Amino acid sequence: MEITVAHNITLDTKERIITSAASSLNELVMLLSSGDVIRYDINRQDTKRLFSVKSSVSYKDGGFDINAKSTIYTLDAIVVIVNDYRQHGFVHYPEKYKKLRLWREDYHADISRYPIALFKNDIGIPHLIFSEAWNHLQIMNLDSRQILTASKSLIEENAEERHIEFYKKHKEDNKLPWPRPYDYFFGKLEMSPNNENFLSTGWAWGSYDAYKVYEVKHFIENNRIADIPLGYWEHSNRAACWIDDKTVAVAYNPLEKDDESTTKDSPQELHFYQIKDGISEIKKKVQVKELDVVSSRIYFSKALNVIFFSSDKQGIAIISLEGEILFHDKELNLTAYDPTLNRLVKSDDKSVTIYKIEK
Repeated sequence: MEITVAHNITLDTKERIITSAASSLNELVMLLSSGDVIRYDINRQDTKRLFSVKSSVSYKDGGFDINAKSTIYTLDAIVVIVNDYRQHGFVHYPEKYKKLRLWREDYHADISRYPIALFKNDIGIPHLIFSEAWNHLQIMNLDSRQILTASKSLIEENAEERHIEFYKKHKEDNKLPWPRPYDYFFGKLEMSPNNENFLSTGWAWGSYDAYKVYEVKHFIENNRIADIPLGYWEHSNRAACWIDDKTVAVAYNPLEKDDESTTKDSPQELHFYQIKDGISEIKKKVQVKELDVVSSRIYFSKALNVIFFSSDKQGIAIISLEGEILFHDKELNLTAYDPTLNRLVKSDDKSVTIYKIEK
């Protein structure tokens, strides 16, 4: 494996590049220090202004923070940008609306990644999954702007039965009103390759990482919430990604087990969870030597059949599904990676470098 430079781009502007992402093989979307979100055509070397994240409306928290950590999500010509650990975001849908405002409640938003996912349904209509509150997701048809989950309850399936069973041994004075709302902090979202399920890398009080999978069809059509838990681990915001339509890889540190046979030098692992019939189970564990996989960001490339790691402290790495390190560059830090396009994006104040992975 090797990583080569596909494009070097320098903007002729006084504005700084805040963040960027590849939207196609020949286009970039960037947020500039002016607040403008632009699309850059690599072949023509020109820019098109899409919208501004600045607003004439006053917000108690100041609104969208241009200098805060933000992420750009794209689906064809659609652009979504959100502050990762604040409350605000926007949707841009060409020929339909310039910018549609997103907003979520400020309850531990500073430590809960803004949940966002874009997908097309089986007839090609674009949809957005987005957060309204720490425990509340909505799904919107972006063509019509209809929120399909507007009347969805915040109560889990079988919440009453679980409450009764849990409180059987409690005295009456210790019992709470029931059923209680969904007690889960949604995190970064990722669609399965077939767009039938989505993964939430969120957390629960304790506090601990609590990763769950949801079926899109059930989430839209049923009033109650049903989730498929993958597991519960130390609160590390650990790396995770889809491998295929039914498999999720999750990073794990054996030191979390308090096993006497485990030391600080024991390799970290990837656990591969299979989703089937509404449950998950570990089908494979692989060790990954010399890498802190828990604190990395990971992505699966179907075309290359490898897992890509990105870390501010460790650079980038590519490993096989068996844990073998195929490539490691400790010095290269990236802004974004798109496994579908096989493009890595690194940006600084004035320039963007685009890399591609080659066998």
